[in-house]
Amino acid sequence: MTGAASGIGFALSARFTRGGAHVVMADMDGEALDRRAAELTARGARVTAVTADVTDPAAVEQLADTAFDALGGVDVVCSNAGALGPVGQPLWEVPLERMRQVFEVNHWARVLVARALVPRLLKQGGPAHLIHTASMSAFAVGSGSAAYAASKHADLALARSLRADLRGTGIRVSVLCPGRVDTPMVEGVEAPRGAGGDTSVSAEDVADLVWDVLGSDRFYLFSNPDASRRLREHVADIWRHASIPPSAEEEL
Repeated sequence: MTGAASGIGFALSARFTRGGAHVVMADMDGEALDRRAAELTARGARVTAVTADVTDPAAVEQLADTAFDALGGVDVVCSNAGALGPVGQPLWEVPLERMRQVFEVNHWARVLVARALVPRLLKQGGPAHLIHTASMSAFAVGSGSAAYAASKHADLALARSLRADLRGTGIRVSVLCPGRVDTPMVEGVEAPRGAGGDTSVSAEDVADLVWDVLGSDRFYLFSNPDASRRLREHVADIWRHASIPPSAEEEL
């Protein structure tokens, strides 16, 4: 469980332990991670806390080793660490280094986790489930959200590629696409103009959704009540502004 010291990552950890799972919690904020892991342990949960920077390939490989050593085998991987980045700034005003940091956490870390864990999952055999956290921003984009939205589009493409690569192996892939979730990451942050999200859910709601679909073939996991409307608006915008050959349009 990456990004496990707060927000969705902690809610997932709590939900999984409540269901009887032994959870490896990882986060780069070691102090916060130890505090949250202690909370769960006090409730009788089995957790292993690992301070790790998931943008560092060596750290992710070590995390994978620790997880398999602690658990003996891994059934579920939640690749969840995330960064919001600049909001309300057009692309040309976002500091390049800050945009790079957002991509490293939101996308590059997903690549590293997959490369470290998937070969081990294939080697151990049997079913497993990779939960890959993206966002509704992989579909609905407003102004001033270039860094975050672009990284989440990349997340979605990565998850779809993994799903195709792993078809028939027994390893399922799901992409979690929450809208606004009441977590510390978004406190005081307004949604980008034009993004269309007007509802919020709790991190616990998101964790319950993930828990309920484990072992199923559900790929797209949408947590917010306004998801269907936002998706319809996204598709309608494609058709409204697309140039499509008449024959192809007739086929569709």
